[in-house]
Amino acid sequence: MTVSPGLAVRCLALDALAVATSDLLARHGVDSVLLKGAGLARRLGVDRLYADVDLLVAPDTVTAAQAALQAAGYRPKLPRDLHVVAATWHEQPWHAPGPLPLTMELHRGFAGVGDFDELWRSLRAGADHLDLAGGRVLVPDEAGTALIAALHAASPAGFGKPARDLARALTVFSPDTWEAAGRLAARCDAVPAFTVGLGLLPAGVAVANRLGLSSTRGPSSAWLAARLATPTAVGLAHLTDVSGPGHRLRVLSRLVLPLPVHLRQFDARAHHGRLGLLWAYVRRIGRHVRLLPRVLRELRTARRRQHG
Repeated sequence: MTVSPGLAVRCLALDALAVATSDLLARHGVDSVLLKGAGLARRLGVDRLYADVDLLVAPDTVTAAQAALQAAGYRPKLPRDLHVVAATWHEQPWHAPGPLPLTMELHRGFAGVGDFDELWRSLRAGADHLDLAGGRVLVPDEAGTALIAALHAASPAGFGKPARDLARALTVFSPDTWEAAGRLAARCDAVPAFTVGLGLLPAGVAVANRLGLSSTRGPSSAWLAARLATPTAVGLAHLTDVSGPGHRLRVLSRLVLPLPVHLRQFDARAHHGRLGLLWAYVRRIGRHVRLLPRVLRELRTARRRQHG
């Protein structure tokens, strides 16, 4: 792979940031594991570009991690309302201090995982040290890397670099490693998303069949998101993935009328007072209406998959 000098320098800077942030958190009593980046590249045996640093911490250390980052000059990229520990996020982006515009993603979980605490325990238990940029970071073992590769492929835009990473992981990791990854997925309540990710590639389908996951189709919302369906279709499909009328009502209300702090992330007009916020809500509802024919097609496709 031919890499421009600028991208190569940026990856080196991200490696240094991974080490510096890991050391910073450790000094404040917060253990961390580098989920992707250089660790994933080493496991896969490839030259791989990456855009940020992804560090996983134990869910019960998030508050201490946030305080350490804030004190060291890191700044949250999203409104502070979204950084409360009681929220549903699994990652939050931070601007790193320094002359380069680098981003550090603080993870307390991962997309498609239902039990963040068990994800941390499992990945930390098998983590290895990796020498990097003059320091050391912890990275998942092969089974943990296989799990993350499949879950990442199941996320939106999974057909791009995440799918290429998964294809490489399916080539280099042994059947025993994939069996261990399947056990990890079961322990941290990630089997549906794990299966969705594997299902994107023929080699992954073969692994899923070997693991006895062929009947585990995974949630329609994850399947649609991995195929770049509209957010409206993904949101409506999620209604069938959650249980209880109360949960479904909350999902539907957030789809139609999200919190103002969420709306301000995606619509600049929402920053312009109450009238601007009202207009942003009107525009959002209008987008839902315009996309309705496509949304219905996508939901029909997902329904056929579920019953096929």
